Amino acid sequence: MVSTGAIKLFPFIRAGHPFYPQMQRLQAALRAHPWHDALLERLASDERTIIHAEIKALPGPAYGWLLERFYWSCQYWDATRPLPFQALTLSYAAKTDQITWSAFPQDTYLKTMAAFFEEEHGPHKGRSEEPRIDVLRYVPLRRLTFRITGRDEAQTPIIGKFMRRSKFQEAYDRLSTVAHGVEHATATFSVAVPRGIDEARCLYFQEAKPGENLAALLEQENVDKLLYRVGVVHRELHGLDIPNVPVWDCDVFLRNLQRDVRWIAFFRPEYAGLLDHVQELLMQRAPQVAPSAYVFCHGDFVCSQILAADGRWSVTDFDLCRHGDPYLDIAILMTSLAYDVPLFQERSWQSVRGTGDILAAARAAYLSGYQDAAQQALEQQRLLWYCICAELYYLALMFKKDWFQSVAFDRAIGRVCELSERW
Repeated sequence: MVSTGAIKLFPFIRAGHPFYPQMQRLQAALRAHPWHDALLERLASDERTIIHAEIKALPGPAYGWLLERFYWSCQYWDATRPLPFQALTLSYAAKTDQITWSAFPQDTYLKTMAAFFEEEHGPHKGRSEEPRIDVLRYVPLRRLTFRITGRDEAQTPIIGKFMRRSKFQEAYDRLSTVAHGVEHATATFSVAVPRGIDEARCLYFQEAKPGENLAALLEQENVDKLLYRVGVVHRELHGLDIPNVPVWDCDVFLRNLQRDVRWIAFFRPEYAGLLDHVQELLMQRAPQVAPSAYVFCHGDFVCSQILAADGRWSVTDFDLCRHGDPYLDIAILMTSLAYDVPLFQERSWQSVRGTGDILAAARAAYLSGYQDAAQQALEQQRLLWYCICAELYYLALMFKKDWFQSVAFDRAIGRVCELSERW
């Protein structure tokens, strides 16, 4: 991401690649920005400074792709400012061929954020009784999550979420449905209770749950115990009776799988033959699961969506929940560990404990918890099929979100081969 003298955008896109000229243009715009050198210094010295980036493209001729949209956002916290969270976002839209810069809280899609934060942190603010606002996560052009904490410690904090106008009402309704279902179940985890909606601002509020996300809590000493509990919680979630959520479409899933394979090969054509072979096997032997066997699924069940504090667990973010095949949810959790959890990002390719890989042990602990809670074993062939699909999904994300690292890519390709051989 960072090299001497310049911030690099998607450095794996090199001369000769179809996207290279467009990346060079965006790179030049970034280097010319007055903040470039200061951001470069922050990225080199401040571990809290983070980058969110994404390429979106449309299938083009000859199995190529046409760049549709792009953004790159450098985000950091400055404790000297009334609103500590800061972000500079570069975005590009092929439709208009325009490069746009936005300094938080300005956003070309979340247009109502700026007025809200001006009201909370404008020049007339700063009195001791004012609440504190902490930005928790910002995905440019899509959503922002923040926490409001009163100066009085007795006041209960709440979570606010800005989303696109086309998405926020649906997300709030889904959360309401899920929270109601969990409240009337015997689950050992909780879900945030909705606290109101501001339609004019495309903003809604929900209860703030205590604890830190599980991805940050996992260490070698506790990983087996906590991942076992993740499995138990996940099986409980799959047992919930939640009506009025979308139904998973297997045909759409298979089309997206083909897009993922095509996208990976676009950046690493030397793997096209291998990927085509794996895709052919997957398409020929897709599990036949009747919709009557579908259960309630989270849709993005990963460790960073789980909060834990003093033995109390809660699950967050039900924007993608649906009725579907639970094996896909399971495969996403197992695959996400290598990308979502810092412990595994650093060590998943290293042999530890003398008998195996810590990541493999964590996956086994999770599966044990899930199967013990279900009181039955999972179908191994069906699970392997979804795990291969999930590995391809995350491989595609490497190139979509600028996560690419050679070691991680080689490890993931190796796992696709290993799982295919086992299957």
